[in-house]
Amino acid sequence: MSRNARNPAVHVIDPMADPAPLPEITVDHFRENGCTVTCVVIDPADAQQTLYGTVTRPDGTLAGTYYPADRVRGEHWRIVAADGTHYHAASEFDAVEWLSTTTPGGGPDTGTVECGGCSRPLTITRQQWERDASAPCPCGSGADLTFHRRHAEWGENL
Repeated sequence: MSRNARNPAVHVIDPMADPAPLPEITVDHFRENGCTVTCVVIDPADAQQTLYGTVTRPDGTLAGTYYPADRVRGEHWRIVAADGTHYHAASEFDAVEWLSTTTPGGGPDTGTVECGGCSRPLTITRQQWERDASAPCPCGSGADLTFHRRHAEWGENL
């Protein structure tokens, strides 16, 4: 029998039939570093997977949003800062931490380091400088903060 002579395995369905059961979706709120974090969580009783979230600063301005690029596994987190810049994050925790500690447009408690991939200047907080191994860059690479700490002190020409 030729391949084209086979009947396809397609069946007519009733468009008015009940759809498959939908998972429960909830909105969760919590505070992190003085900021309000709001996230949309699917299936909170079982998988508790975040679909996306927003971080709002104490003054009510948007710090940014975050979401998993791989929604099936909840991995490969992305950040969209309030200025529209996109960043990569290792985890949901890292995304929330970065959004809740990054000062918009720099400030007295921020510094600048250079991305190792594209040489773009990246603004980091003192908390990131002291705690993190790297700072994410929109190019997908980042600044090696461990390297920068070995060669400069906070407040020097980073």
